[in-house]
Amino acid sequence: PRLAHGLERVLFSPGVHLLQDPNSRVYNFDPYIRGITQPDEFDFDKLTPYITSSKDLTLTEYARSRKKRFVGSTSSMTHILSHLYFAISGGKQPDISSLSMAFADQPARFTRGMRYPASIALRYRDGVYSIDADKSFDVKDSILSVLGKSLEKLLTSTPSEFEMYKKQNSWKVKEIPDENYHYVEAGEFVMRSQLDCRDDRLPRKTFDLKTRGSLAVRMDIQNHEVSKGYQIKTMKGRLQSFEREYYDMARSAFLKYNFQTRIGNMDGIFVAYHNTARMFGFQYISRREMDEVIFGNERTGNHAFKMILLLLGNLLRTVTDQYPKKDLRVTFDSFAPQQPQMWVEVIDDEKEAIALQQYQETGQFSTAATAATSTPAANASDADPFAGSDPLDSKATENDLSEDMSDMDVDPADDIYVNTEHPILHYTMDVFSTLNGQDTGEPVTLHDKSDTWTINWKLNKSTWQPDVAAERYKQLRLRQSTYFERAAPDTPDEELSPMVKILRRISRKAMARYRADLPSKRIVSPATIKILKKQQSEATPSQPPSHPQDPASKP
Repeated sequence: PRLAHGLERVLFSPGVHLLQDPNSRVYNFDPYIRGITQPDEFDFDKLTPYITSSKDLTLTEYARSRKKRFVGSTSSMTHILSHLYFAISGGKQPDISSLSMAFADQPARFTRGMRYPASIALRYRDGVYSIDADKSFDVKDSILSVLGKSLEKLLTSTPSEFEMYKKQNSWKVKEIPDENYHYVEAGEFVMRSQLDCRDDRLPRKTFDLKTRGSLAVRMDIQNHEVSKGYQIKTMKGRLQSFEREYYDMARSAFLKYNFQTRIGNMDGIFVAYHNTARMFGFQYISRREMDEVIFGNERTGNHAFKMILLLLGNLLRTVTDQYPKKDLRVTFDSFAPQQPQMWVEVIDDEKEAIALQQYQETGQFSTAATAATSTPAANASDADPFAGSDPLDSKATENDLSEDMSDMDVDPADDIYVNTEHPILHYTMDVFSTLNGQDTGEPVTLHDKSDTWTINWKLNKSTWQPDVAAERYKQLRLRQSTYFERAAPDTPDEELSPMVKILRRISRKAMARYRADLPSKRIVSPATIKILKKQQSEATPSQPPSHPQDPASKP
């Protein structure tokens, strides 16, 4: 697919492009894309369904024919690749020096969301292990993940085409197109990437679409009906700015986005900024730009990616040799980046399904999450949300979490299901770099073609007793489960973190004057009108049946 609504101009002009100029109120792109169709109005069944790696027979057959041991997709692999990057990077942080002075005293480290433990499910089938994302605790699609699907369709469809996918018209959609994939081999892997969009004028032709929800929505995801009042109004500044969104992406998303573009051999990412109710602007960020922010330059990024894939292949080969021909859950934890950890659990699907159903019905982890992460109400109103560490980060350490839980009558980790029929395996890894023959634990950047960077690593298997390993693994899984807990819409303000409290206040104030409908007068720039007319003349209008009738209404 290709971009619609005149959006292709963004690909070749750096920086943020506003949907509507705030001064003249002139639209730079088709006003149709300003308002966002809500999930209950869109027929998602008419979109191409997502297929996990383990169910992609084309992928596994290709790997088997090429004698490759592992297959995976961008969505299932990028989080664990990020943890391995943390292990080899020597603590390198994203470079945010290009941002304004508003962020000069803000942390540059990767966010808590990037660093929480990442799990994958290795599914064995006829000599090939498929890497699926582990969804044990992330059991519900958020508003952002749901809208991401419909917004991708919006950005690549004309208004008349998109209208067909709304529920009142979706019966007219006769065919669901096949997904477009790019496959790449690397070491023992065959990896799959979905190709979102194409423009032959770009160096690598294809690029990824990213729909980025605003800060208020991301921080208060359960309260998006109020958070949609939060507006992105300025280019620069701590809040309500495109710069804030870029700052958060650099720390929480660029590393995964970068790996995705590398697996798919894509040129970059097209970002659409929104608040779940309306669109604000667009930006194209090339892979080279992300390389400079994350790795320092493209050469360092290429080398780091190759080494991470080699390291992952060695690690997965080790665990599959321990439990051959079994389905495994492998968890990577870089809580202590100097000595990352890896855990291995044999999956029992039948018992796990029962445990998952109980979790979905009872939500037994919500109490634990509140106890472990709630902010003291005392002096909360006076707290400075910009003082010290960023609100996106958790100040709690693993010891703090254990101490909080020790005061409870019942350890919430006891409710975590773990398959102990086979011993839980635990490994630690010692890692350091060698740059031009010199060992170093510092961050590495390759500046010259003659620079050589190698990774030295050693995997250490723990000798804990099975019951000790299982107990510690439960604590890790509890930490995973509580990450997805968010404040409920009716949570009193005094129990909210200072940042969420401020964001709710901003959102509520804006909601008082928010209007979902488009203005009655929509002025569009001449350049946009020219592009839209050209697209309309090139589009082939769909022909309705001679007697249109919704099949569902037939007797």
